[in-house]
Amino acid sequence: MSQLRLVPDLLRTQAQRDPDRPLVRWRDQALTYGEFDARTDAIAAGLADLGVKPGDMVSVMLPNCLDFLEAWWGIAKANGVFGPVNPAFTPPEAAYVIGHSEAVAVITGGDIARLIDGIRPELDGVRHVISIDEDSPGDVRFSALRASGGTAPAPAREPDDLAQVLYTSGTTGKPKGAMVTHRMVVANSGMAAELLPLAPGDRLGMILPLFHANAQIATCTVPMIVGCEIVMWERFSASTFWQTVRDLQPVSISAVPTILAALMNAPGSEEAAHSSLRYIICGAAPLSRELMDGFEEKFDIRILEGYGLTESTCVSSLNPYYLERKAGSIGLPVRGQDMRIRREDGTDAGPNERGEIVLRGPNIMPGYLKNPQATADSIRDGWLYTGDIGEMDDDGYFFIVDRTKDMIIRGGENIYPREIEEVIYEHPGVLECAVIGIPHEVRGEEVLAVVAPKPGVTLDGEEVKEFAAARLARFKVPAQVEVAEELPKTATGKISKGPLREQFGNIWAASK
Repeated sequence: MSQLRLVPDLLRTQAQRDPDRPLVRWRDQALTYGEFDARTDAIAAGLADLGVKPGDMVSVMLPNCLDFLEAWWGIAKANGVFGPVNPAFTPPEAAYVIGHSEAVAVITGGDIARLIDGIRPELDGVRHVISIDEDSPGDVRFSALRASGGTAPAPAREPDDLAQVLYTSGTTGKPKGAMVTHRMVVANSGMAAELLPLAPGDRLGMILPLFHANAQIATCTVPMIVGCEIVMWERFSASTFWQTVRDLQPVSISAVPTILAALMNAPGSEEAAHSSLRYIICGAAPLSRELMDGFEEKFDIRILEGYGLTESTCVSSLNPYYLERKAGSIGLPVRGQDMRIRREDGTDAGPNERGEIVLRGPNIMPGYLKNPQATADSIRDGWLYTGDIGEMDDDGYFFIVDRTKDMIIRGGENIYPREIEEVIYEHPGVLECAVIGIPHEVRGEEVLAVVAPKPGVTLDGEEVKEFAAARLARFKVPAQVEVAEELPKTATGKISKGPLREQFGNIWAASK
């Protein structure tokens, strides 16, 4: 790791060591480390010719594709700052992120390029729109950069310089841009790589979106450190997943709980017990014990539940592959990172005592871009205050209890939605569950559960409520259980509670 200082070093080291080793497979294209290194050198040279200077932000607004990967590494080699933008953003959302980051160029294509063309008058700092398509709006063609054959500029960045800015989902207001340095990416990639049962030549499947930290670290930079091959899905589809696994033979994927739930009875699942998959890393949202146990028993694939935030680059803890895994736990802190539970008064909590999870290490962000107040709220004395409530057991394993902002205070009682969700997930007919707090004139907040049924199952809200009441203290039992065909999701597949709060926010007022 000593020779790895900057993000491009992760690629260049392997390209120099073994240029003919396969790196990435996308559709009918396959590139070796050496070929990808040369192509991204040319893109970097082209960006520099367009006037991209060290420290300039270049936005990338694309779905997962080979062009996205090449754009990211071309920007890094051009000494620029990589700015991924969620391709599902609306025009106002895209305009805010691109404008706030002060991007000088946007790499895009297809319908998204037309979206960018529509908001171009609002993007004062954008000098070039670079399109991956020949027929999409844009003043520069990405293929022309790749075909330039130029030499990448000499490295002009330091480890503590910005490598990328990743914008949070904005569930509590405008998205915040987490500043990610070269040191953070290199450090966290090494932390994760040493924990996983990977060998050079292994294939890792990429199904999560590349604008998100998980795909960038767990399924891109970690494989590069080891010398693995990345096999990219066009999109996740439960109906074709197991066939794609048979075709591409990945040893691992990163996923979220909703994906695992969808795969339990997907086409091909009955024959998937002996697939190439060795393990699945699951994070970003709570994983129910019922789903974890059922998935592992059916497919004989280990699930490694982990924890991390955009603000900590990606991975902060992981259930170990080689040691004991504890169901419901987010595992042990990765080497080189401090993880603690803090009481409200700022002191460290003891074993099995609840408090806020705080993190410290070389992978922790310096702050949010142009947002000193949010930075001061999150970073205190070198510690990142995550906003997650957790506890540590006597063996040093950490457990998430809930988000501080998700905690429900009902008549003065603190209620943690995840505890209720875990119980409802034990119901044999429930596929998905979200528990939220809804304003109530008397109790302050009331508990509402929204559930989606498993295929072919008809759920009755009152029956689910009775199921929960038999297993929970009375004050924790949802006042009402709503049944929906499916629950809203974020772009990464996490259940999104914001739309549910909007939909059901006045349910008790409306029922008066």
